[in-house]
Amino acid sequence: MRPHVSPILVVLIASMVASACGSDVVESAGPNAVEVANRKASEADPTLAGEAITAFGHDIFEAARNESPRENLTLSPLSIAIALAMLEPGASEEALAQFRDVFHYDDSAAFHASMNALEQMLENRELPDYGDESDPGELTLRIANAAYLQEGYPFESTYLDVIGSNYGPVLNEVDFMTETEEVRLEINGWVSEQTNDRIPELIPPEVLKPSTVLALVNALYLNASWLEPFDEGQTVDDAFTRLDGSEVVVPLMRGFGDSSSTGEGWVGATKVYTGGLSIQFILPDDGEFEQVAGNLRSVIAAYPERQSGGTTLHVPRFETRTSAEVSPLLQSLGLTLPYAEGNLRGVADDPTLAVDQVIHETWVSIDEQGTEAAAATVVLVTATSAPADEPVPVVLDRPFLYRIIDHETGATLFIGQVLDPTT
Repeated sequence: MRPHVSPILVVLIASMVASACGSDVVESAGPNAVEVANRKASEADPTLAGEAITAFGHDIFEAARNESPRENLTLSPLSIAIALAMLEPGASEEALAQFRDVFHYDDSAAFHASMNALEQMLENRELPDYGDESDPGELTLRIANAAYLQEGYPFESTYLDVIGSNYGPVLNEVDFMTETEEVRLEINGWVSEQTNDRIPELIPPEVLKPSTVLALVNALYLNASWLEPFDEGQTVDDAFTRLDGSEVVVPLMRGFGDSSSTGEGWVGATKVYTGGLSIQFILPDDGEFEQVAGNLRSVIAAYPERQSGGTTLHVPRFETRTSAEVSPLLQSLGLTLPYAEGNLRGVADDPTLAVDQVIHETWVSIDEQGTEAAAATVVLVTATSAPADEPVPVVLDRPFLYRIIDHETGATLFIGQVLDPTT
């Protein structure tokens, strides 16, 4: 089996400024000299975070589909959740309530402890030992966090300690004010290295500003092959029918799913990766795509209840990328106060801080060997003035949906729809 490298990335950029009237600035000890609490080992239940991320994933995917119902679409609920979780400890009480509602948890401390446990469980995931005669496949799952802090900016020590003890970022002091471009290149270089050059320029020119004071970066790297790869010799060019009835020719991989499921207006198949990850494909009946996609939450809930044995599975080899400013989606879900000044006083005693943009990008590629995926989220914060059924074959030759999940925690890593594998 050839190596199959799969980076999953999420980046949070929180760019903030002191108020124009000026405030007392605590002198910094210099680059890489910030001291905060070290990351703690967490014995919390990681499924709390996993279930919260999946519930959030349903919500934001539905909101995204409402905006772009006729396009290929992929989001990483895990990426967005980790990014915003690193900002949450700095939110005011009313804004914290919105974070809790949007991400489906009741207690912030318990949520962060569970996120910490989830990250550590994913980082420590190992391949099963099948003995000397079997190839266990490829699995690398790594998470890296970093924070870039404006020299001299008066961050609240309690905020830095919370993210330090739960997310363990390496802290780097930089000067956004006078070396804006240099810092942008430094962050992009780190991101590029973490993603094997899949995302070489996460932060475009002129996005970082001299007023930026904080950049929080989280990178997840995944290398996962199928437990049972598709036979490349069985892949053939075949027709894929789009929603408008037109056809395109795609390379269709032919093999078997480890289990299948069926419900009203849809059939599904699950294919397992090494190391306890899997992907669920959901194929709506002809003419039923909008009904099934619009009711995806209940479809996913019913999926395990209607699960049965393995089945024939045909999957187009495809690559898809989505890039969007997701602030309207987050605001439609109720996360509005962080966009208004005065609600991030826990980060620093600066009443002008507010979220400006949340930019999210994902990339997913699926082939005979496994899945390669990357996601990036950039959050910009600035000072502002304002019963078992018979298995049925699942042939993905028309628009379909999918999600990549972790079985142990229930966390949804990626969720998407493919309307045209050739675009």
